[in-house]
Amino acid sequence: YFGKVPGEDRGSGAMDPPAVRTDIFSWMHCPNGEASEEVLSLLREENAYAEACQQHLEPFRESLYKEMMGHQRENDESLISLSVGGYGYFTRHSAGKSYQMHFRRKAVDGGSGWGNEEFVLDENVIAVDPETGSQRPYCSVLGPNHNPSHTLFAYGTDFAGNDSYTLHVRPFGTEQPNPYPQIAIKDTDGSVHWSLSGDCFYYVELDSEFRQYRMKCHVLGRDPSGAEDPTLFEESDRKYSLNASQTSCRRYLVITAMSAETMENHMLDLNHPEAGLRRVSPRQFGHQCGVDHRSGWLYLLTNKDGVKDSKLCRAPLGALPDIPLDTWEDVWVPPAGTKLDGHDCFGSFIALSGREQGQCRIFVHGYGEAGGPALHSVTFPDVAAHTGRVLTPRGAQAARATFSAGLDSNNIFDTKVLRYKYSSFTVAGLVYEYDVMSREHRLLRRDQVPSFDPDLYRAERITTPGRRVPISMVYRKDIHPQGLAGGPFPLLLTGYGAYGACQDPDFCGNRLSLLDRGVVYAVVHVRGGGEFGAEWHENGKNLKVKNRFADFVEAAETLISLRVTTPDRLAAWGTSSGGLLVTASVNLRPDLFRAVLLEVPFCDALNTMSDPSIPLTVAEWEEIGNPNEREYFYYMSEYSPYENLRIEAYPAALATACLNDSMVGYWEPLKYVSKLRALKTDSRPVLLQTNFHAGHGAASDRYQSQRESAFHFAFLLDQLGLAAVPLLRGSRV
Repeated sequence: YFGKVPGEDRGSGAMDPPAVRTDIFSWMHCPNGEASEEVLSLLREENAYAEACQQHLEPFRESLYKEMMGHQRENDESLISLSVGGYGYFTRHSAGKSYQMHFRRKAVDGGSGWGNEEFVLDENVIAVDPETGSQRPYCSVLGPNHNPSHTLFAYGTDFAGNDSYTLHVRPFGTEQPNPYPQIAIKDTDGSVHWSLSGDCFYYVELDSEFRQYRMKCHVLGRDPSGAEDPTLFEESDRKYSLNASQTSCRRYLVITAMSAETMENHMLDLNHPEAGLRRVSPRQFGHQCGVDHRSGWLYLLTNKDGVKDSKLCRAPLGALPDIPLDTWEDVWVPPAGTKLDGHDCFGSFIALSGREQGQCRIFVHGYGEAGGPALHSVTFPDVAAHTGRVLTPRGAQAARATFSAGLDSNNIFDTKVLRYKYSSFTVAGLVYEYDVMSREHRLLRRDQVPSFDPDLYRAERITTPGRRVPISMVYRKDIHPQGLAGGPFPLLLTGYGAYGACQDPDFCGNRLSLLDRGVVYAVVHVRGGGEFGAEWHENGKNLKVKNRFADFVEAAETLISLRVTTPDRLAAWGTSSGGLLVTASVNLRPDLFRAVLLEVPFCDALNTMSDPSIPLTVAEWEEIGNPNEREYFYYMSEYSPYENLRIEAYPAALATACLNDSMVGYWEPLKYVSKLRALKTDSRPVLLQTNFHAGHGAASDRYQSQRESAFHFAFLLDQLGLAAVPLLRGSRV
């Protein structure tokens, strides 16, 4: 049923009477998301069938797995990050260990050196079930989050994969007895914010739909289950979820209620928590705002006054609560083409992350005080030079270099330096320290990637001629002496295009197993993403969702028309909402693709978005619409992938599902592959692989995760005719 249903809240505009559609595979979606034994048996059969169909690739999969592991450092250590209070925290991976370990060191010599290493937490121990002595099938740990005195830390554990964490507290030091061994607060998002005194902490509770809906406070020594913890704030509107953060000065807790369209912030003075929450401004549909604090002023990143890509304002802290928007002072209104995404206040400057003409940027803004830095954009020293043109078999095309950059961990408020991270398709992760006054960069860390020579690869971005959609590509320089002009080549096309999220070019060691066999890897920056600001996002949401698919199809057509690839050498890859993008695009033009990889794909959009009992559905209504309303029902009926499968030839397909996925139900890919097999007219394989122990992020064990990737890549490379092709000369694995 689509529309009004007794006992269910399907939105104020729900159709009455409701529309009715017949879905012959609806039985695969069990009530409350708990699979029946019949469905579980079917999922096991699908796994066995997928394994049998891919049996001939087992030696190749093992080879791919070894290649992927060969591009990783099994023994690796993160960069130490200094926290207020004089300790630096870091993690370490050890060969043969599936999970990381946590350590710390005390700063010495005025912060110029580090003391002895201290063990904090071993996730490998947590991953072992104490009752059976065997490793749990899934283990995710959030934290540790230390208290202000660095004597206790809290951490969250999720053993199901549904992003519902149980909170625990431990003391630092293995010789210290745990004064709070019984603390086990269930159904949280895993985040913890300590009070300044350290006698309590604040956390966000989840409801039965895994929505972050209630902010609570746990006082140490009270009921360890959290059942008696007082509630600071509860969000009853199911379109909204809560997020907790602290201002950069650490004094204020900020509780943000947010939907796809609107944000509302409340602040708690951690010096005087008894004063309670104070709202920054009343909730107003469409108004979004981020909050930070410095010296009695709130600095607010806001889209008010029609500035869709945000501007920086300020308002006096003393004006709380409910500061009228028309009293906020403009601090910086960026020029057109500049988008601001986030900001952090420091003692003498503000760091803002954003974009400029589609490229990542970090901006530094002073407070207008003597000795402070002038407004400027950080110049990244590793941006590759580019001629501005790329040759294809059809001639030269305009092109540019691309990269990914953003702020790293910056915990010290009174500082003159910023840490930021940088990577690209051809540059493994870098972490720099940037002096905001001298504008000098100091390289702190370069990710070490074994058997990788960056000089063998080239990355660039072109734009489609009609809809002006950017395509970021990376490939081996030596594929042909003329680069892409030597095409057509096998090509893997991917994209996302939802929630305003950006798919910036970054480095992935696993991707080398594709590139080193001659595959061109390409990302389409479709509308619905945020690469070009709020308007780019808005033009791919609600009643404009179809723009995403038109963009993706045009990108494929462009690469084919330029003879960079051909339909029999073109594959597509989509994950989650990217699965919606790929499956809907394939329905429009199945003739363009040889194979598709669909990881936990959101492909049953019409049915899922009509059912408010499915987790996160109501919150999605502001992003892609509510099909219980007549206009959205007909619009979504025209593109929802499952509904629009037809009797014709389709690309080969490998879909994945996770039984405990709280974001995309396992039944969506199960229904999709079942219907696709019933309708398709060709003999290409359609496979489903289900992880029975994981959630939306797939396997938590790093070795098992790599084996899953090897299975997926083996399928794609086999369909592209590359399973028997040796690595290109110069690959050193």
